[in-house]
Amino acid sequence: MHGVKALPLQRWGILAIFCAALIMTQVFWYDFAPILTYVSGHYGVSELSASLLILVFPVMSILVSALAGGLIDSRGYRLSLLIGTGLMAACSLLRVIDNFWLLVLAQTGIAVAVPFVVTPITVLVSDWFEARDEAKVTGICAIAIFAGLALAMMVSPLLFTSFHLTGSMAIHAAAAFLLFLLTYLFVRQRQYQTPAIQAKVQSPFQIKSNIALLVILVASFLIQGCFNAATTWLEVVWSGRGFGIDDAGLAMAAVVAGGIVGAMIIPALATRAGNTLGVMTACLIPSALLLYPLFSAGSAAWGIACGALLGFFWLPLLPLSLTVIDEAVPKSHAGMAAGLFWTVGNAGVLAMTVLFERIKNILGWQQAVIMLILCMVAVLCVLLRFAPAMRRHLFIHSREA
Repeated sequence: MHGVKALPLQRWGILAIFCAALIMTQVFWYDFAPILTYVSGHYGVSELSASLLILVFPVMSILVSALAGGLIDSRGYRLSLLIGTGLMAACSLLRVIDNFWLLVLAQTGIAVAVPFVVTPITVLVSDWFEARDEAKVTGICAIAIFAGLALAMMVSPLLFTSFHLTGSMAIHAAAAFLLFLLTYLFVRQRQYQTPAIQAKVQSPFQIKSNIALLVILVASFLIQGCFNAATTWLEVVWSGRGFGIDDAGLAMAAVVAGGIVGAMIIPALATRAGNTLGVMTACLIPSALLLYPLFSAGSAAWGIACGALLGFFWLPLLPLSLTVIDEAVPKSHAGMAAGLFWTVGNAGVLAMTVLFERIKNILGWQQAVIMLILCMVAVLCVLLRFAPAMRRHLFIHSREA
């Protein structure tokens, strides 16, 4: 039973603050990506060392996401959000100090904070919104993540150019403290108690017997991993084919823009159709088919068009997957399930990014792209093979709920 009446203005205000927090996680994650060469020269470190400012994020997500999920189930998502936004604000102060290893330490602390902000997506959405709106609102949260990525790639370099490194870090810190203050003052949990505490007889968290959860976890490893590998190495492949850095940047911006539009449209269509798994399958087919045309594009314009279409179909797989996970587990274990999703997905990010680089160096970029396509086809085959069992599980779970 809910303890707070869901007023429209309050629920959308809380969602707006939460989306701002999601945007901030991506800004902190990727804001050094466009200026890694400068960071390397400024601090006198190798580009590999400079990349630690980004690489700590998937590593910490693997290590911390399950912990964040357990905290959400036992103590609620408001505490998780306060820990996440508070730690981001505190560590952002360290980034103002002009020292490389303090910067790495600050990024590591922020990376620990990110799972406490990202993991509560499905729990907060189901707490404040009706079941018929959950897929749409989850899509809005995904849009916030994509918008944060785009903001980091486009706005962070402008801040750096205008205010230099220390000034841009101070602006980020001010924004982080404002976000923590807004979270503390306005974000509330409708339920006085978390589902895990409310349950009189709490069943243990089952993974092996939950076919829907298992399939989505396997899919998330490959879907998130392949996407990150493609976006990480696109610029390198295009540079080797004679394209400019700006061309690859525009293609990546097109991927994100297409993903934002897709996340607005596709989850809502899935809800209207009442067939999330079918829509996921339909999105996987063009995602796999567009990979090779993107990498092998004969012109920047064609590559940008392929990138926009790829983003439109690929990025909505994130909110669709989160919707299936939310429907596949009891509310008392929703946080842990989401934590596992991010843990497995970030493990895929590390594994597939390294694997692509190895295959590219040994066999060539064409074979590396074909490997990504085969992985996406494997996800499609797994979904088709287990879709009937997944639908039965989701139907039985909805009846029990």
